[in-house]
Amino acid sequence: MPIFASKRKKMNLTLEVYINDSKDKYLTTFYKIDALSKNPKGGSIIFLAGVQYKCALPYESLWDKLKKLQK
Repeated sequence: MPIFASKRKKMNLTLEVYINDSKDKYLTTFYKIDALSKNPKGGSIIFLAGVQYKCALPYESLWDKLKKLQK
């Protein structure tokens, strides 16, 4: 039985984020995201390898961007 590789696009998303509870903004490129949630203080939280990245982009906007990258 032949095995075919998935033709899914690779993610390459660059955002300004706060890492954990830092007060400094960092420009970070994400090639993978483990989980995504709404931030109670506004914006969204990206989880990757046990690290929380806080982004000012609203959850719905970020989710839409991720969906478009996977098409």
